[in-house]
Amino acid sequence: MATLALGSGIARIIGIAAIPILTRLYNPEDFGVLVVFTALLSILAPFLTFRYVLAIPLPRHDGMAFNLLMLSTGLMLIVTLSITLLLWAFGVQLLGIFSMEELAPWWWLISMGLLASASYEMLTLWATRRRNYRIIARTSVWQSASGSIVKIGLGLLALKPAGLLIGQVVATGGGISSLLRGFGGEFRENWRFLRWSRMRKAAWRHRGFPFFRVPSQFLLATSSQAPLLFMAALYDANTTGQFGLALMALGLPLQLFGRTLAKAFYAEAANLGYKRSGEVRSMAHAVIKRLAFFSLLPAIALLVFGPMFFSLVFGDEWIQAGTFASILAVYLVFQFVQTPVAYIFYIFDGQKKLLALNLQRVLLLFICFGVSYLFNFTPEATIWAYALTLSAHYLMSTWYALRFIPR
Repeated sequence: MATLALGSGIARIIGIAAIPILTRLYNPEDFGVLVVFTALLSILAPFLTFRYVLAIPLPRHDGMAFNLLMLSTGLMLIVTLSITLLLWAFGVQLLGIFSMEELAPWWWLISMGLLASASYEMLTLWATRRRNYRIIARTSVWQSASGSIVKIGLGLLALKPAGLLIGQVVATGGGISSLLRGFGGEFRENWRFLRWSRMRKAAWRHRGFPFFRVPSQFLLATSSQAPLLFMAALYDANTTGQFGLALMALGLPLQLFGRTLAKAFYAEAANLGYKRSGEVRSMAHAVIKRLAFFSLLPAIALLVFGPMFFSLVFGDEWIQAGTFASILAVYLVFQFVQTPVAYIFYIFDGQKKLLALNLQRVLLLFICFGVSYLFNFTPEATIWAYALTLSAHYLMSTWYALRFIPR
């Protein structure tokens, strides 16, 4: 696990180091196309394998796991082909909904990105089954490095926005060949166990994944990516790109610090278990106070110096992103504080409650951006509404999670 965390950390540092270079090679409109492209991949990806892919580590026998792998592969090819035909026939109209006509010539990259994303996920879950964390860490670093190199290289050749999109596909699917080489022998060995009857049996045995995990994953992806799509639908590509960079910058401390602390909380709290709920509650209070303390200073700094900071690090073209980040700093503290919330529900069997909270977040986002559309809000006013809505949601989720811990 330490190897996996190290690989993930290195990959993120490479990605962070590349951002100031990319913002000087590409303009905000190019980033606007990228954020919509990435959002579409994130929202569509859960449908590709009906989430049967998550069951690959579960069977005791490798032959049954291989049947699940082949079932996931078949579903991925069928769904991707359907999406490809849909984009080929109606791509301009569908992308026009999000004011992303610039993405229309590159619609085929969406299919390639989906294939790359699902293939990498399947192979890494086989690696997880084998507990081969070293190869996952290595491919994670390779993904970040190769994606950044391709984006920078194609940016220097003035291939815009294609350079960002192709780089994203490379970053999504990088390392697939290494994983295939690493497990090719096992796949050939298990081919003799492949039967249609076993695939049907595996599909029925793990039917909970398409019925429950797909909608849950869809809500989660939608709630995190919908703001980008709403901004693209309401405003131009430049504004969407500026908003995307602001969200990306705010997400960095959360990825590097907040989620690491939350995962550490999960490991310790899961060890205490259901019967020692009082200690879990005390630990949750301590973690939440610590997260609030560590996030307060960066949030105040961003609130006051956001535009100046973005201009200095990313270039003068990104001052508006700094203004957006300054507004979004309002919810940074609440976002940090709520990071252990999901784990509390995992520990105390509250998956349905968590699903309800995800649904609540999606509904609040629809209301927030719907009101912005009806009253013709400026981008700044819309982002203020978004920041305050999310702050209220995070605050309510945290309060509810703490009350959910049994006494």
